Amino acid sequence: MSVPFRIRCCRCGKNIPLAQDIHELDAEWQRRFPDMVGTLACHDCALRTYWICTGPDGAYVDGHIPPPRHYSAPDCFDAFSHVSAPGTHRARVVMSPRSGLLQGAEAYLRSLATRRGVNPETAAEVRAALQEWDDQRSEAGAPAGLLRA
Repeated sequence: MSVPFRIRCCRCGKNIPLAQDIHELDAEWQRRFPDMVGTLACHDCALRTYWICTGPDGAYVDGHIPPPRHYSAPDCFDAFSHVSAPGTHRARVVMSPRSGLLQGAEAYLRSLATRRGVNPETAAEVRAALQEWDDQRSEAGAPAGLLRA
């Protein structure tokens, strides 16, 4: 049985409607918006935020981080080059479990990590993210497994 969860957008903090796909934002977004919590964004924040990657001289702006190959062509030119294709809540959380933990999917990821029939590599990746999450919480004095954003 699947565990219900809601993902909060990494930019605006609002719950992303379940009927709406989620976009993952890359490291360039994190550089430009260091207050982001996680990397999973709603449609509006991902597709209505705009910037250009190059300055007036045509060179990339200082500190620019190229997008992952699976996001866009090698040459990026604007914010859209740094946004993933849309995905379901579950798919994006499984692909980015660390962001899923930060953004509200802890219970779902814990159930997925122990569910029979889950791809062993996927389960191992999720368990590693959960272990790191629990270790960070215990070091900070929070009970293991408790979500604090």
